[in-house]
Amino acid sequence: MFNFFYKYILIFCLIFVLSCDDKNDKSSNSNNNTDVENTKIPTREKVEYVFACMQGNDDTQAYMDKCSCSIDYIAERMSYEDYVQAQTVMSLRQIDGEKSIMFRHTPNAMEIYDGIQDLIAEAEMECF
Repeated sequence: MFNFFYKYILIFCLIFVLSCDDKNDKSSNSNNNTDVENTKIPTREKVEYVFACMQGNDDTQAYMDKCSCSIDYIAERMSYEDYVQAQTVMSLRQIDGEKSIMFRHTPNAMEIYDGIQDLIAEAEMECF
């Protein structure tokens, strides 16, 4: 009788363990998909970059293509979170006075700023 009972418990435990592994695989796949989606730079941010780039250069079709190429180059090499940090540091460095010291002289801000400047320079060399 006990032997029969142990077989059912063993089968139940085996089914339970296998079903838990299947759920973990599905949840890890869904987390990977959301991580990939969160790393893409949204279209709106790309359009703002292109408009600012065109205003800084020339409002022509040729520069629209070059500026679009530039933001695509940046998007391939930088996550959206890093892009937001870099844009924040770049905009806050333009403020005059004591408020911008933290964004000009701290090692972390300087590293972020240098990184985005290097990436923008690479994009310009590639696209312009």
